[in-house]
Amino acid sequence: MKDLSPDDRPREKLWRNGPTALGDNELVAIVVGSGVRGANALGLANEILRRCGGLHGLARAVPAELAQVDGIGQVRAAQLVAALEIGRRTMAHAPGAR
Repeated sequence: MKDLSPDDRPREKLWRNGPTALGDNELVAIVVGSGVRGANALGLANEILRRCGGLHGLARAVPAELAQVDGIGQVRAAQLVAALEIGRRTMAHAPGAR
């Protein structure tokens, strides 16, 4: 991400403009956290979304599928699935419900 302008870095952009200002790939990149040799977090996020067919496909993906993406192992796959499940539960449960 160091090659991106500070104005274009997902975390900085979120702090400055809020989460609604980010694209799907930028939000996924924040959850992924960092890149690997040859791909930054944004590149990994783009590959995940491409393989899954976008955010809706990602929401249905299982950890084993995500772990097949180069640079996404068991830990990052679990983080992505957990983040999506938090969002799903937020939408499914009324405030105050357990």
